[in-house]
Amino acid sequence: MARDPEAIGDVSWVELFVDLLFVFAFLAVTTLMAEHFSPLGLVQGVLVMLLLWHCWTPCVWLGNVVHLDRGIMPPIMLGIAAALLAIGVAIPEGFTDRDGGLPGPMVLICGYLLIRATAMGVLTFVSHRGEGGRQSVVAAWLIFIAGGLVLLASYLVPPLLPTTVDAALVQAVLFASALVIDSLILVVASKGGWRVVSPWHFAERHALIVLIALGETIISIGASEGLGVDRPVTVQLAVGAVLGITVVFALWWSYFDLAKVIIERALRASSGRERARVGRDVYSGFHLPMIGGLIFLALGLKYLNTHATPRSARPWPSAGVAVLYGGVLLYLSALVAVEWRAVRLLGRGPLVGVALLTALLTVVGRISEVQALVVLIAAVCTMLVLDNTLFRRKHRQLHESVEQESLHVGTIDPRELFVDLVFVYAFIEVTAVMNRFPTPLGLAQGMILLALLWWAWTSYTWLANAVRHDSTLVRLCTAGIMTAVLLIGLAIPQAFVPLPGSLPGPLLVVGCYIGVQLLQGLIFRQIVRENPDLRGTRTRFVATAVTIVILLVIAVIEVVAPDAVARHPAITLLWVAALLVQYVAGYWAGGRLWRIRLVRHWADRHALVILIAVGEAVLSVGISINNVPISAPTLVVVVASVVALGTIWWSYFTGIDAARIALGAYEGDRRVRAARDAYTYLHLPMMAGIVLVAYGLHQTLAASQERHSALLGHYMLFFGVALYLFGNQMFWLRIFRTVSRHRLIGAGVVTVLAPVTVPLPSVASLLLLTVLGVVFAVVEGVQEGDPRTRRPART
Repeated sequence: MARDPEAIGDVSWVELFVDLLFVFAFLAVTTLMAEHFSPLGLVQGVLVMLLLWHCWTPCVWLGNVVHLDRGIMPPIMLGIAAALLAIGVAIPEGFTDRDGGLPGPMVLICGYLLIRATAMGVLTFVSHRGEGGRQSVVAAWLIFIAGGLVLLASYLVPPLLPTTVDAALVQAVLFASALVIDSLILVVASKGGWRVVSPWHFAERHALIVLIALGETIISIGASEGLGVDRPVTVQLAVGAVLGITVVFALWWSYFDLAKVIIERALRASSGRERARVGRDVYSGFHLPMIGGLIFLALGLKYLNTHATPRSARPWPSAGVAVLYGGVLLYLSALVAVEWRAVRLLGRGPLVGVALLTALLTVVGRISEVQALVVLIAAVCTMLVLDNTLFRRKHRQLHESVEQESLHVGTIDPRELFVDLVFVYAFIEVTAVMNRFPTPLGLAQGMILLALLWWAWTSYTWLANAVRHDSTLVRLCTAGIMTAVLLIGLAIPQAFVPLPGSLPGPLLVVGCYIGVQLLQGLIFRQIVRENPDLRGTRTRFVATAVTIVILLVIAVIEVVAPDAVARHPAITLLWVAALLVQYVAGYWAGGRLWRIRLVRHWADRHALVILIAVGEAVLSVGISINNVPISAPTLVVVVASVVALGTIWWSYFTGIDAARIALGAYEGDRRVRAARDAYTYLHLPMMAGIVLVAYGLHQTLAASQERHSALLGHYMLFFGVALYLFGNQMFWLRIFRTVSRHRLIGAGVVTVLAPVTVPLPSVASLLLLTVLGVVFAVVEGVQEGDPRTRRPART
């Protein structure tokens, strides 16, 4: 169970599943600060962010010592995931109680202490204690107990104070004191027996949390007033979204272009206690203000896009622009500190960015929000341009010094992960639209939008697997694809029902989707030039042209006569026809058109998109109960939902390594056809099943839903699970020639139980699904063994 110090590419899927819960929690922090935009509200948001960081950091150290996907660790991590979701739900009332439920601050505190105690307990059990190790462990536990007592006092003491004392201020001071005390654990641990076992794993985990924070920022751009709301997509909103994602892209570049590899090299070059100190300072320490800066950036972008919507009823103070600039300034300042502490390097580009933003803070209060964002883009882009012009020599020298150490081993490039972050938002909006229109037609249209996004995503995945170098064309096309998908996400709520005072939603979706197709065509043209043996290009061109024609017809009809055709089944049939052309033509030409260069990259890309779908289901649970006072039944729902989604996760990710080996055992065109069938096509029903589960969870758990909506949600919850299990079995049958009777029986049982369990309360139905999922997982694990040990069939 101990981690291999030299292993590369071993961030477990369990850790990524837990990180999905942090996405929801970070979103809750931004929402908390947005709803209480005051000095005290911002302080409370910062304190909750620190609390979440103190939850995440021990999980990283724990995963660096042991493999979290083996032995007893998966159930332990599932418990941590449930506690994290409870914390996320409690964040809106983390400092104030709502009537009719459990005390929100106590739920927040207990969830935090449970996570910290669990991680420390496992670390204490498995840590290799060198000289002074025992004393450091004892000291760490004493610090944890002291911090926990102060944290409990932050809830218990304020109500006892006289009215002349500011109870909220006292609560914040005690809360902050507890977190400061708790942070001393890392100082003691790094001097004692705890070590950074795998530097690659430790560095990669922190790079992924930066990506998660960037993703939360992107979601905030689109969800400024909520997910799937009836807001008009104005020119100002679209421009603000494009400018916002440009800022996020520049900040992504500033970290992942060079800094990530440089500081990872410094961590690998150190050893023993020095490595632990580097890990503590560079990663556990200075990455925190980077995350904080991105959260403040998300808050500022939320403010900008709220102002860009004419119907906004919540005016914000002028300090919103200062928060926007302050967030970027904090991020870049922390990046400078990270590079200096790691390699004694003062990054010239980030320093220029810090200087420019510091100077601009004195003038941005006198210009409009959009103008302020344009100036911000100019500042961060100047930073990147200088790195590639004036500072080009030093920048190139650094690149050349780390190129040989940038081991990808066929793994996913950060650029691709960044693209996925935009698709996360679009997928979330699909579920939100289905929740807005809880009818069979609404569900069908949601599935159409899902299939549309899936084809855009899987086409990009084929291209990314074929093109493994970042040319200027690829980078520019990637930026264009991200922008187009973000605009599609903004327009998805109006893809079938346009709103007055808004840009035409159908035209925006169709135009951006056509733009995605054309940009992918440019990358595909480069691939054909480099691989003249590829065939099937004519089929692809004809299919794309026919699809564009059908989509343009849809757009023209909906623009000319929106009232007559809004949500008309004929429009839905036209969308189906457009998708069928692409899916059928893609299947027909796929075996002749593509090549799989890196099997691991291909398998991991699709595993990540399944993980994204599971994360969307997690968000649906949190959103559905977010406005409900926290109570014992609410916590039961939280735990049951996480366990149920954990069984879905288990059924796929325990066999991901075996599936990759099986795909690698195919050769030539047979490998391409297997990848096409098992991943491009058979992953779609699994995605659809998880999206239906997310929809069903939201509809059955939201207290405000009408009877027919809850009933439809109940059926979709059960049918979504059945569809996922069936798709999962078809995937295994195609790639591994294996039939799992447990999953087929499970799909049948869940389908039969859908009408039988209608009279039951929604919580009882969810508990029944959870129990069934656990039982089938345990029985399959006992009778068939660990899926990771399966060998590929003869091919």
